[in-house]
Amino acid sequence: MSFAKQNPKIPEGINTSSDNPLKEFTILLGGILLVICAIAALLLIFSHQLAPHIPFRYEQALVNKFSELTSDNNSTEQTMIDAELALQELGQQLAENSALAPDIELHFHLLDEPDVPNAFATLGGHIFVTTGLLREVPSENALAMVLAHEIAHIKFRHPAQSISGGLLVQLFLSIVTGQNAVALQGTVQQAGIMTVLGFSRKMETAADRAALDTLEQHYGHLADAEVFFEKVLAKHQQASWQAIFASHPDMQQRIEQIKKRTQNTKTAATKALDPRLSYENL
Repeated sequence: MSFAKQNPKIPEGINTSSDNPLKEFTILLGGILLVICAIAALLLIFSHQLAPHIPFRYEQALVNKFSELTSDNNSTEQTMIDAELALQELGQQLAENSALAPDIELHFHLLDEPDVPNAFATLGGHIFVTTGLLREVPSENALAMVLAHEIAHIKFRHPAQSISGGLLVQLFLSIVTGQNAVALQGTVQQAGIMTVLGFSRKMETAADRAALDTLEQHYGHLADAEVFFEKVLAKHQQASWQAIFASHPDMQQRIEQIKKRTQNTKTAATKALDPRLSYENL
């Protein structure tokens, strides 16, 4: 008995789905949206806990989009240029004694605001100091305490923690949807993250402790560590001092804690402020 040689007939519909392609696409799209919503919800709920674990390079990438907000002092006056350079030199020296994570980079900026004595840390490792603050520090040690305090905020990722969960969600969604840089910049500026961020009492205490460790490591003593904070407390009713006083809670208690720490260290002479940072020379 013999059979004719022929290829078997392929059943119809073997490589096709009985479901409507539009239905499959809708299910896939719904799954993607569900994942995005779940991630956004987690960011909103756990933003404070998650922020310190966000790779620092993401902070830098965000801030780099707005270079005009963090650009170095663009003053054409040589004295301001020299002063900012001196500020950067001191800041980097302190950073080397601050036990920073390897991926953290710091940038120090001098703001020409003679009537506002202030300093603040913000996203991407940027630290700003006003010329008004330079007028109020009698020694390099006093200025170093302020810088070390702001360095500590960045070390502990406090700026990232201080961003509201809502902003984190907006930033995440902007990345997912490919929001353009102009729109994203509006989100950032509206949130005010490139200006003074509000840090909690716990954050300020942690920054103080770390700053004192940095000074002790750098100078070997804590002379003048409390000087600037005492001025903030003494002059807080003056309009120009109210902003920094308001952003640094429990000033009296913090000064007492600093003094308590300094009592346990050896007394030493303070270091003169770099002439380039002298307010009289600006």
